[in-house]
Amino acid sequence: MFGSPGDTRELTAPVYTIEKGGLLAKTLPMLLAVACLVLSGYAGLQVVQDQFAPAGRVAQLELEKQSLSRQLEEEAGRLDEALTKARLQSEMDAATRAELERQLEELNLRVKELAEELSFYKQAQKSKQ
Repeated sequence: MFGSPGDTRELTAPVYTIEKGGLLAKTLPMLLAVACLVLSGYAGLQVVQDQFAPAGRVAQLELEKQSLSRQLEEEAGRLDEALTKARLQSEMDAATRAELERQLEELNLRVKELAEELSFYKQAQKSKQ
C-alpha cells in the first residue's frame, strides 16, 4: 500500500534547495527603479513649469495690455473726432436756426407792413367810389 521502503525514505528526508528567482524577480526592481526615475523626472518638470509659468503668464498679460491700450487710444481718438464733428455741426445748426429765425421775423414784419399798406389802399379805393 505505501510502496517500497525506498520510496518512503524520500518523503522523510526532504532536500531543500534555494533557487534564484525567475525573470520577474530579476526585472521587478529594475522596473521599479525606472518608474521612480520617470516619476521624479515628471515631478521635476512640473516644478520647473510652475516656477516659470507665472513669468510666461505675466508676459502674455503685458502683451494683451499693450494691445488693449492701443485699441483704447485708437477708439478714444475716433470718438474725439466724432465729438468734434458733432459739436461743429451743432454750432452750425444753431447759427443757421438763429439766422432763419431772424429772417422769419424780418419777413413777418414785411408781411405786416404790406398787409397794412394793402388795407390802406383798399380803404382809399372804397372812399373814391
